[in-house]
Amino acid sequence: MNSKVSYPEFKWAEFASKDYLYAIASINRAYNLMLAIGKADDAFRVKAKGLDYMLNCDDKKQFKSAIKNIHDRYRNHIKAGKARLQNFQADAEIIPDPRRHKDMIIPIPTNRDVMTKEQILTFEQYLSTLNVSWCSICRESQIEEKPFVRDPNYVCAACTKRNDPEYFIRNNLHPVWYLVDDEGNYVLDENGKKCVQYHIPEELACLTMYEKLLIRRCANFVPTVHLSNGIFGIKGHCVSFPQDITEMCDELPRRKDTLVTFIRNLGSKDCTSIFPISLRVNRIKILNALTWLKKHNPFYKNIRIKEENFDWMNGKEEVNVGPDAVELNVKETTKSKQQSNEDEYVSTAHIPNGNAEEDSLPMRTVHANETRTVPSGRQAEPIKELVEIARNTGQTKKVMDFPPIDHDSPIS
Repeated sequence: MNSKVSYPEFKWAEFASKDYLYAIASINRAYNLMLAIGKADDAFRVKAKGLDYMLNCDDKKQFKSAIKNIHDRYRNHIKAGKARLQNFQADAEIIPDPRRHKDMIIPIPTNRDVMTKEQILTFEQYLSTLNVSWCSICRESQIEEKPFVRDPNYVCAACTKRNDPEYFIRNNLHPVWYLVDDEGNYVLDENGKKCVQYHIPEELACLTMYEKLLIRRCANFVPTVHLSNGIFGIKGHCVSFPQDITEMCDELPRRKDTLVTFIRNLGSKDCTSIFPISLRVNRIKILNALTWLKKHNPFYKNIRIKEENFDWMNGKEEVNVGPDAVELNVKETTKSKQQSNEDEYVSTAHIPNGNAEEDSLPMRTVHANETRTVPSGRQAEPIKELVEIARNTGQTKKVMDFPPIDHDSPIS
């Protein structure tokens, strides 16, 4: 590979003659055309074909026919709309031309130099054939080795083979709601399927945060503890008990006094009374939202809309609950003032190995997916006694089974 490319011999032309120089120039020109369309290796490197055939032609006519085949191949490639290297001006030759290397001013390239340049240009041509096409079925952009298509209804090869016009909808979008008529029946399309809607209806999209709190059926109360510098945390353990909350969740909107709301509002030095837009309540919007939910949402089907729960609004169509908030003034101490000016940092108790120089907080979650063993020995005796008492007194239904944690079979 490191040897220099040698001058070839032709049966029908003497070295350095006019026909010889014509043959060298024709071969290199044809070689450049194949480089431009990425077919140089196939057109010139195959044994007993390509370059070998051109060098072993018996006469000039046979040689011209071989060159013509290369040019026809190039024209057919362009006519088919396939990609080529634009503005191709690379100084590439597969056979050295004596006129270029006269007096060795330009050194004759080695076989490695020719192959390196050929592989680079072939790779560049391959990149020029890649086009990004957007499929109207799967709605994915795919890199394909084919001419660029501007058709908005273009279908990729995978979707053509799949033959499923609703592939994207069924595999990527989740229905938000379905069209329902005034009698509460689903509206069907021409194929007898429900009319799926993938957008949030205006009746719900226009609600503020406080309006959403008034129409939700269930609410969680989570006690928190103020740690420092406005950082809150949860204290103690959390235990959930199943309860029948059907009745208490069927009357909406909720009354204002049933909402436990903590709002942390930070003002500026120029404004101490800020009433956020998120605390605005519009009676008409809430009634429209509940009416829509009662019609379209099966979980709101049996709710009772009680307009008297708006008595706290005193007949107004819209109020802001911000002015009704209680402002709590916290007595500042010298230590709290100092802490308010300090940057937040991770406590050394939460840093592995007590390395306070690490400016990162390790994130941990539940243990890996492995089955935990059941307690044995003295640890299990109190549990067994409680189970036995429940069995003897007919209270086995009140016994809650807690199987080992397994991520593959979670407790629903």
